[in-house]
Amino acid sequence: MIRFEVTEEPSPGADGERFMYVPGRGLFRATVGAAGDIQLGEDRLRSIMAGARAPEALAHALDKALGTAWDAELEPYRYAGDGAPVTLLTRVG
Repeated sequence: MIRFEVTEEPSPGADGERFMYVPGRGLFRATVGAAGDIQLGEDRLRSIMAGARAPEALAHALDKALGTAWDAELEPYRYAGDGAPVTLLTRVG
């Protein structure tokens, strides 16, 4: 099963975007600001607050809006980022 994360870095005058896909969760898309943080607009936050009936529901809705579950599932695959040691795979046989 394929998993991926694609990030468009922000540039002067334009926010970036992050796309994450995990089987069973589907596609997640978010706007990314200059500091690399996911940004939630005012209307989205107001909608989340209006729909939450309890603190736990608010926390769950914010986690979903921030892509927390996608991040958690993709984290083990991010190890090969900048500065990580390189492991070469070879085929024996």
